[in-house]
Amino acid sequence: MKGLLNYLILVILVIFMMSPIVWMFVLSMKPETAILGPPLDPFEPTSAHYINLFGQFGFGRAIQNSLIVALVVLAITIPVASLAGYGLSRFPIPGVQWILVFILFCKIIVPAILLLPLYEIVKTLGLLNTIAGIVLGHLSWQLPFAILIMESFCKGMPKEIEEAAWLDGFSRFETFWKIVFPLMAPGIAVVGLFTFGGSWGEFLFAVSFAYGSSLRTGPVQISLMTTTYKVYWGELAASGILWSIPIIIIAVLFHRHMTRGIRLGF
Repeated sequence: MKGLLNYLILVILVIFMMSPIVWMFVLSMKPETAILGPPLDPFEPTSAHYINLFGQFGFGRAIQNSLIVALVVLAITIPVASLAGYGLSRFPIPGVQWILVFILFCKIIVPAILLLPLYEIVKTLGLLNTIAGIVLGHLSWQLPFAILIMESFCKGMPKEIEEAAWLDGFSRFETFWKIVFPLMAPGIAVVGLFTFGGSWGEFLFAVSFAYGSSLRTGPVQISLMTTTYKVYWGELAASGILWSIPIIIIAVLFHRHMTRGIRLGF
């Protein structure tokens, strides 16, 4: 009886969480004339909104820009956070607790507060209206969280594994690269998902540092579907469906590593 009750609760939760996605998909398939009608009224499905996304709104280029930004941020964040987390957890660094507090402060601060000083830095470096400028803004927000995750994860790893490697003649770097880094896979999976997801959906830095139409990321392009005179409900719903697909795929492929990484990292 208890197992049946748990199963029923699980089904209700799944339906509750999936209903917005299902509703959004149905909305994206409705003709323009039926979008604002009663939700249960029958309609003839159409792909016009998806076609308009890539034709009228240039959504393909926006996806490409977001993918480039997210992958570059990911490629920088993982090695930097792994090395920083390992160093902070293993080396006797004076004032390491204060360093961690400072990193935590950098993460919990509101991104809007960082916008003006970061804008001046990006402008001084000549990176305004470039992909590199957006990447720099994302790194300022993603790296602190990633370092904290990896430091916490490395702290829970037994030091005996590294000591055994040193006895076998491994250097400190060889120990990290050949022994420790592969064992970080669960933590890296957590950092990778949050970093990719954060950059994939980030709006503030993307709209502030790159104002050229050819450099708009997905969230910026989606925001243009709401204008003073019209809201493109069908295209908004279609873009929401397409925008969710990469995160869902990554979560499905790496959910085991992420679950273990979250459990061990905290």
